[in-house]
Amino acid sequence: MKKIILSLFILLPVVLLAQNRIPLSELNLSMMTTGWSSAKANRSIDGNPLTMGGKVYRNGVGTHADSKMMIALEGRAARFTALVGVDDEVTSAGSVVFRITADDKEVFKSPLMRKGDKPKKVNINLNGVQTLVLEALSGGDGISNDHADWAEAYFDMKEGKPVAVSSRRLIEISTDNNLLLLSVDAEDNLMQQYIGRKAGLEVTFASGVQKEQAYSTIQSGKQIVYWGEPALHVVHHNGHTSTMLKYVEHKTTKVDDNITLTYIKLKDSVYPLYTELYYKAYAKQNVIEQWTEVYHNEEGDVTIKQAASSALTLRSRTRNYWLTQFTGDWMNEFNVDEYPLTVGSKVIENRWGITSSNGRQPHFMITLNEQATETSGEVLAGTLAWSGNYQLKFELTTYGYLSVVSGTNPWSADYTLPAGRRYITPSLIYTYSTQGKGEASRNLHRWARAYGIRDGETELRTIFNNWEATGMNTADNVIIPFLQPAHDLGFELFLLDDGWFGLPDKARVLGEWNPTPKMHPDGMKPLIEAAGKVGIDFGLWVEMEMANPEAHLVTEHPEWLLTDPQRTPHLQRGQYVLDLTNPQVQDFCIGAFDNILKSNPGITFVKWDCNSPFHNPYSQYLGDKQQHLWYEYTRGLYRIFSESVRLNPDLQMMLCAAGGGRCDYGAMRYFHEFWTSDNTNPLKRVFVQWGASHVFPAKTHGAHVTHMGHQPFKFAFDVAMSGCLGMDANPLKMTEEEKKITKRSLEAYKTKLRPVVQLGDLYRLVSPYETSRSVVSYVENDKKEKAVVFVYQVRDSSEGLNVALQGLNPDLNYTIDEVNIDSADAAACIQNGKTLSGKELMEKGLDFNCKKRFDSASVYLYVK
Repeated sequence: MKKIILSLFILLPVVLLAQNRIPLSELNLSMMTTGWSSAKANRSIDGNPLTMGGKVYRNGVGTHADSKMMIALEGRAARFTALVGVDDEVTSAGSVVFRITADDKEVFKSPLMRKGDKPKKVNINLNGVQTLVLEALSGGDGISNDHADWAEAYFDMKEGKPVAVSSRRLIEISTDNNLLLLSVDAEDNLMQQYIGRKAGLEVTFASGVQKEQAYSTIQSGKQIVYWGEPALHVVHHNGHTSTMLKYVEHKTTKVDDNITLTYIKLKDSVYPLYTELYYKAYAKQNVIEQWTEVYHNEEGDVTIKQAASSALTLRSRTRNYWLTQFTGDWMNEFNVDEYPLTVGSKVIENRWGITSSNGRQPHFMITLNEQATETSGEVLAGTLAWSGNYQLKFELTTYGYLSVVSGTNPWSADYTLPAGRRYITPSLIYTYSTQGKGEASRNLHRWARAYGIRDGETELRTIFNNWEATGMNTADNVIIPFLQPAHDLGFELFLLDDGWFGLPDKARVLGEWNPTPKMHPDGMKPLIEAAGKVGIDFGLWVEMEMANPEAHLVTEHPEWLLTDPQRTPHLQRGQYVLDLTNPQVQDFCIGAFDNILKSNPGITFVKWDCNSPFHNPYSQYLGDKQQHLWYEYTRGLYRIFSESVRLNPDLQMMLCAAGGGRCDYGAMRYFHEFWTSDNTNPLKRVFVQWGASHVFPAKTHGAHVTHMGHQPFKFAFDVAMSGCLGMDANPLKMTEEEKKITKRSLEAYKTKLRPVVQLGDLYRLVSPYETSRSVVSYVENDKKEKAVVFVYQVRDSSEGLNVALQGLNPDLNYTIDEVNIDSADAAACIQNGKTLSGKELMEKGLDFNCKKRFDSASVYLYVK
């Protein structure tokens, strides 16, 4: 018995040692860099049995020089042992040197090894070592056939396990839930390692060490190969077109408790050309804003042919990607188109010059792996903050990864950059969701209300507009009678639309920004005073970027117009586009706009319109730099916006461009809302506002009730109340029924719905593209004690509707109050008047008896 016990004590250390012996092959081999292919566990780099000197080894790692692996030991390891050499599978050309470094001190280096050499034994004491680095280096004759084996490689651990970590320098750009991980390799190349949900190294390096540039250029190198769309393409001062950017430095600064700013400086390996990448991470909103700045100190000018805002790389496990884009035209904006991407390139771009959203809009959603729904799937959603020509390029490679390059459109836009001057790209604003399109939209909305629009957390006023009733006839005797009825209906602001300005003998002359005596013999004062007397605020329409041929500036300053003197100009709507690349023209617009407001105190709202793209793209100011026009016009426009806001900080502003032609966050940071579409047909607006909601919060959607389409007034108001509510009509000709619906809708909107719709979180519950209905809801985004549900029947259906709600607090009890109805008997919601728990509402839902086209319901839920 004593012998048995003694034998157990003798064997115990051996058993413990065996239990703590960790094979190198069990570590995360995606952390091991290779010169070719990827490291293999218990196999050679070609996938064959590990074989050196004619002997086969069952355990180990096959790799390829140059190879490197960093392992965190934290002082818990005792020893590392291995046999190293060149695998027999190669030709005689292979040559490798093995090196091991412990805490930056070289502890092993093999001689130059070739095929057939006897493996070298490795036996390293690791006591106290924090970090071990294993390298297989080329023998100096290129890396061809440098198949390196670490056979019978083990760590003897005193406790814990060794952990493979990246040998690259890592740069983390993170929000509360998301992570963009960049890395710098040994050659100072900046790579994108990962984008997605915040995770540890086992996830971010699950697909190995990535070799796609974070900002691609035209030049191949040892670790990178140029095959795809470059983010940066320049012609250097001497005519050379190749560029290879190398990492110089980076810095992350905490702007405030929510925002961090990461700056990464890159430099060309030959020329003094610098590129700085900026990443502003908004933690709570899970949004990243990215832009690029390029400058140089070369001997002559550098021509920028393309400088992207960002160049992201996506990797789908299934190699499947779906693109959601937003298309349409005047009166038909924000159509939602979704389709799978195939190998090759898909380009979404704009060439109108002056607006961003005609035909195709600068927003996208990319779904990875499986087609996303509102509540499930991985989605990258992005929007380019730029009001001019742009390009979004999606390139799916045969290797299964997708590059997304975004920025200004390089078409006809070569930019000559002098030494010392910076070229600054617009920002791409993007978010990543693992819970479908709905979460992606809510992230963008929260960011927009906090940072992307003016006064994002303030409720906006209801607007009454004269346009449908009077067109360009804004005469005092026509408009003043509208003011009292508009106020009595419940509207808070009266907007005087196009036509109030001009010459003494002619109304509506763009460029003449004074009230025309033809309409307003005593100026704006009588209208503003009349509005004040009835208790309604007053607003005005402008189009500062345009001029009609009769305007004085056209004859006095023909050089201020975008038109080629040698050609007959084409004037859309009979108007010139002013040359906003010219600082004098910018100053004119700033001054004229400010003079309107200072000369007419009492104007608290402006609708800023833009109704013509570039038809005559020639700037006398730019001279031989005509290709700068597309970029400099937009920069000039932003200066006008910025100065106008600075001079009039309390002015509420709506952005318009022949409807929704300028819907982007480049311009929206100066505005409160935008005119979503000139199409106010409520049935069409269901689809327009559904599309717009993917990118913009409801408070930015100018949504007005009109008689367009002659659809039921209740339906029209139910649709418009899901945005920033307004109305275009003649209040003197409205029927009593229309007035009744208007009053009750305004009362419900202002007292119940508005704070939830304008400031709450959106949930798209039922799609009008997939069913005969559209259902959207908004939930108070902090306490979640209030919610609003809108139901729209867009086609006839044989059955009613049950819809489960989202985003509520399951533990709260909500009272259900359908508004905009004559009486409770007219309610479409079966549960109207009841009190139900959030849990029941999200599991069992609400029932509606909506069946016929134009049936609708607006339901307010609240906690007593």
